[in-house]
This record gives sequence, structure tokens and C-alpha cells, in this order.
Amino acid sequence: MENKLADLRDTRFVLYEQLGIEKLCETEKYADHSKETFEMIIDTAEKLAINQFAPVNSEGDEIGCVFEQGTVRCPEVYRTPFQKYCEGGWMSLPDVYDVGGQNAPFAMYFACHELFYAANHALTVYMGLTHSAAKVTEIFGTDEQKRKYMQPLYEGRYSGTMDLTETQAGSDVGVARTRAIRNPDGTYSIVGGKIFISSGDNNLTENIIHIVLARIVGAPEGTRGLSCFIVPKYRVNDDGTLGEPNDLTCAGVEHKMGIHGSPTSVLNFGDNGKCVGELLGPEQKGIVVMFHMMNEQRVLVGLQGQALGSTAYLHALDFARERKQGSRFGSKDSTQVPIITHPDVRRNLLWMKSYTEGLRALILYTTFCMDMEAASAGEDDKKKWQNIVELLTPIAKAYSTDKGFDVCTRAIQVHGGYGYCKEYKVEQFARDCKITAIYEGTNAIQALDLFGRKIRMSSGAAYNTVLSEMKAAVEKASGVSELAPYAGEVAKSITALEEITRFLIEKASGEDAYLAYSWATPYLEIFGDIVLGWMFIWQACTAHESEAGSSANDKQFYAGKISTAKFYIGSLLPAVYGKIDAIKQFDRSFVQMDEALFLP
Repeated sequence: MENKLADLRDTRFVLYEQLGIEKLCETEKYADHSKETFEMIIDTAEKLAINQFAPVNSEGDEIGCVFEQGTVRCPEVYRTPFQKYCEGGWMSLPDVYDVGGQNAPFAMYFACHELFYAANHALTVYMGLTHSAAKVTEIFGTDEQKRKYMQPLYEGRYSGTMDLTETQAGSDVGVARTRAIRNPDGTYSIVGGKIFISSGDNNLTENIIHIVLARIVGAPEGTRGLSCFIVPKYRVNDDGTLGEPNDLTCAGVEHKMGIHGSPTSVLNFGDNGKCVGELLGPEQKGIVVMFHMMNEQRVLVGLQGQALGSTAYLHALDFARERKQGSRFGSKDSTQVPIITHPDVRRNLLWMKSYTEGLRALILYTTFCMDMEAASAGEDDKKKWQNIVELLTPIAKAYSTDKGFDVCTRAIQVHGGYGYCKEYKVEQFARDCKITAIYEGTNAIQALDLFGRKIRMSSGAAYNTVLSEMKAAVEKASGVSELAPYAGEVAKSITALEEITRFLIEKASGEDAYLAYSWATPYLEIFGDIVLGWMFIWQACTAHESEAGSSANDKQFYAGKISTAKFYIGSLLPAVYGKIDAIKQFDRSFVQMDEALFLP
């Protein structure tokens, strides 16, 4: 199997058949594109991922990042693929022509980056944050800031970071202590420290542009008093040349479980009182500015989890087809057979296939909705697509990364003892994947966002929009006799979701709020389970329509899509009712458990 990164036949099915991405080409925004240009983009991305990114993945993991005398040296083997990526215009693929972009749909950008993350997660982390830094500068920067910082970021000459976390301010960013002191020339002196900064220092680019959250002296406490600042590693002169080093230092890098080739840095700003930053966006609107980065990053991190699960599944599938062990089930013949024939291995592989394909559909649908919002002319249409993106973002981030990691661990299990050894790649996929559930807002934060805010915002508008889309897919599938029973199962799960949502909202509005919020993470998992049920009944219906008149190879693919959908809906989705029943029990032992009782 040459491509053990992603199943591009499935990717194409989601893009062209399930989502109908070609209809974007009928809009003014994407009129320059066609299926031919999309195919060229996918094919080129696959070649880059296979030929440049994947071959240096294991070596970059082994070498890691070296911190010496205040600077970080990245794996040298990353330099060529990084340059090839930048030269190919991948950094600005979804951005407008005016900034040097190719104005491609976000769904295409994500489809290609599944390949890049699967091929080399640690390397591709540099690109994602750089794009977000460029985008937030494009949206909120002055003309001068765009000229000095945005274009070099989009070109990959500069790299970008997002600097929120401090020792005492992780998820609770409102207690950040980094200060910004006004200077007479309109700049600010930045003083403070940040931790866990991905790509916080590196030697792959000419300059590093830090997007830093800080509080202007005299501003209110809490999140409402925070502002955003551009803080370059090297000051940039008016003519675009690099000036003197800014007063910021890298104090070290973390020694991590995975993504060894990505430097997670500790940064100190203004130790000598000379760290200069520029205000980005309005004063005291730093959270608004930063969330433009965060929201893009959260879906992108969901893609990272899915991509690592995808490549882990394909490696396990390849291994299971080649590895011979034991005789065929029920046979008296002692001839060894490939382990894919054994019931437990086969079930594990189908479990992995289900989640890999379901998560791919969820993420590409979410990004397709971003494209529909961007392409829509009417405000009502824009709001509809925006609502879907708002609601699905925490699910795409948290559910995809949790399940992606689970797929990686099952891939190790399929490999048996070999999976635990570095000779096979799946152990690295699991190590690299775990961070995705933690950074860009832990998955618990995503659950609180979903339950505490997203399902209630605008009087439940986003929640109701998603429910309507789910029910429309179920109704369509109900008209296909083969799929009607499965459509009924998905409809049943949607009804159960509505009931548990009402139940928890009611409990959260009274004296049981603390207990109700303790169920936020299981609630997100329930929602994710049912969203995948929606994706699969939609896919099964699409495959059923496409199967007639298709080639033999395509018939086999469509049959596989329908069988996978049936397996998920018939064998995996029903577990959601146990999770729902557990919440409805509303057992109070959780709140009755005194903290002291956690001790032996």
C-alpha cells in the first residue's frame, strides 16, 4: 500500500459526492475553481506528503529539537520539506489572491493537510500556527502591519506563534500577568513570560512573529482587559529588512511525550525592558482577536487527531493483511492465515475504519460549512452556515482528537508486540496524537463550550439548525428500504439527544448546576456519537444513490461505505443510550465525595 496516510478515495467521496463541493465553483467567490483544479491540488499534496514529509518523520522524532545557548535548532531534515511546502504556496492555499493565496475552499485545504499531518505531524504544526498568525494580521492589522508581517508569514519566510499560556494562566487566560506599557511612539513595551508556546523558537525561518496576549497597564482585570500584540523575534524595518533582535528570549523547550520535532518553548519578554510590541486590533479586545486564531486552530487540531488515526488505521490494515498467525477460525487446517481473518482483529479494524471515516466526514463538513458561509450572498444563509460551524467546532476538536487517539492505540493492539516497538510507526502516531486532546483548549474546555454556551446561544439557534440538518438526512434515508431500519436508529438517537439536552439544561439552571456541568464531557461524547450517526446515514444514502451504474471497483467501494455505516449505526451507536442513562440516574456521589476522600 503506497499511500498509508489517508484513504483518498474516501476523501473524494466526501468532497464530491457527500458534500457536492463542486457547487462552490458556481458561486462568485470560487468561480475560478473546478473539479480539475481540486484534483490537481489533491494529487500534488499527496506527492509532497509521501515524497518529502513522510520520509523524515521518524528521523525528526529521533533527533528532536535541540536547545543550546538560548536558541532552538530544529531537525535539519525538516528544512527541505518546509521549503517545498512554502514554495508550493500551501501556506496561503485558502486565502484570497490579494495576499498571494489561491482562493481555494477551506475544505480542500483541510483535505490536503490531512495528508501532511498524517505524514509528519510535528513538522506540519509549524505551518498551521503560521497561517493563523498571518490570517489574524490580515483581519485586524493596520496596512503597515500587513506589509511588514502578513505577507512574509503567508510566504513562510516568517513563522508565527500564538502566545496565551502562562504558569498561572492556562485555560484561565483572564489572570494573565504579561504587561504592555505604552511608549511615546505608539508602540508598547512587553514584560512577562509565556509557556507551552508551539514553535516558540526555531531556525527554519528568518523571523518569528509572536501574537501575544497581554494587559495594558491600567486596563481592567480579567479577560475583558486583555489586548493582543505583534511581537517579532527580530524587529522589522520600514523597508522590510530585519533589524536588531527584540528583547525576548527562549528560556528552554519542553521534553515531551511526542511531537519531538516541534519545539514547545518557554519565552521571556522584556527582561531588559526593551521588548517592543505593536497593538493588534482594538485595545481590550485581545480575546476577540485571539479567538480568530483559536477557532481556526481548534478545527485544525481536530484534523490532526483524525489524520493520525487515519494513518494508524492504514498501517494496521496493511500489517493485518501481511502478518500470518494462527489457523482460520473454525478450521482444522493448521495453515497460518493473515490475522485480518480473525474475529477480534477484524472487528478492531472495522471499528477503526468507522471512526476514521466518520471523523473525516465531520471535519470536512465543518470546513465546507465555512466555505458556504464565505460564498453565501444572503445574510440568512451566512447565519445558517455560521451557526453550524459554531456548534460543530468544539465537537470537531474534542471528539476527533479523543477518538483519533483511540484509533492509534487500537492500531498498536493490532500489531501486537510489534506495535509497542519503534520498528513500526504506530507507537509514534499514538505519542504524537495525545497532545491534540490537550492543546488549543483542552477537550474539557471544548465540552464546557458546547454545553455551557454553544447549545444555548441565540436561544438555541445553532443547536436547532444542526438538529434540522440531522433530521433531513434521516428523512431522506428513510425512503430507501435497505437503509430505513438504520435511519430509524439514528432518528431514535437524535430524540435521545434532545431529551438529555433538555434534562441537563434544566438541572444546570438550578441548585444542581455543579453536578450537571460535571457531565459536560460525557455530553460532548454523546453528541459526537450521534453526529457520526448522522454522517454515516448521510453517506450510506449517498453511496446507495451512486452505486447504480457504477464500475466494479466503485460498486465495491460503495458497498463498503454502506456496510461501514451499518456497522457503526448497528453496533457502535447503541452504546450512546448507556451513556445517556448514566447521566439520567443523576447519581449524587460525585458531589458528596469530599476532597479528603480522594486520599488513601
